[in-house]
Amino acid sequence: MEEAFIMQKKYLTFDCYGTLLNENNTYDEIEKLARQIGVDPKRARQRFQTYQDDRNNMHPYLDYDLLTRNNLIHLDYQFGLEHQFEKYFVDVLIAHQNLKPFPEVIETLRTLSDRDYQLIIMSNSSWDIIDKNVQSLKVPFDVWTAEDVHAYKPDLHFFKTVEKEYGFTPENHWHIAEGYDSDIISADKMNWPSIWVNRPQIEASTSIQPTHMVTDLAETLKFLK
Repeated sequence: MEEAFIMQKKYLTFDCYGTLLNENNTYDEIEKLARQIGVDPKRARQRFQTYQDDRNNMHPYLDYDLLTRNNLIHLDYQFGLEHQFEKYFVDVLIAHQNLKPFPEVIETLRTLSDRDYQLIIMSNSSWDIIDKNVQSLKVPFDVWTAEDVHAYKPDLHFFKTVEKEYGFTPENHWHIAEGYDSDIISADKMNWPSIWVNRPQIEASTSIQPTHMVTDLAETLKFLK
């Protein structure tokens, strides 16, 4: 008797911010607040982004909302202020909840879903923020946040936890991310095939290379059949 054909599951893991969602809304909010407060908006934006990206500020683990509040307190300190940025903590979180997808993202995700990929987000975010972010993507996702695993990427604990949950292999899984230092280097250490969505077309900071590099999400479709 001929055995029934069983289709192997296919998985795609995604970084969320910068890959699927444009983070400018958060940084624009910082600039707006800086203008209200009376300090240099561009400098405030740059300092906020630098703090949020610095993994040294995430150890030991703390939830994303506390990380953001600490960032605003740090901005106050750097500009010689008291509670001027910090008091807008909730406004900054709301701005982050309301990030928008890049123009090609929703259509590309729908195509990938139609190609029978299971879509999974791995994000340095938290439960109270990511839910609204995912709603804006219009397709079903499994979601893993730093709050779920008490670790921020590039910590390999995050990657190993998700891999164990789904049973990833080099044949059934790709990791797709804009973050080179946070995602692509860790994917290499995990032996995960990866696609670097290098929107700003920057140079890699090490000799490690992704499996493929693209400039927007739609370009991934030629590799993901």
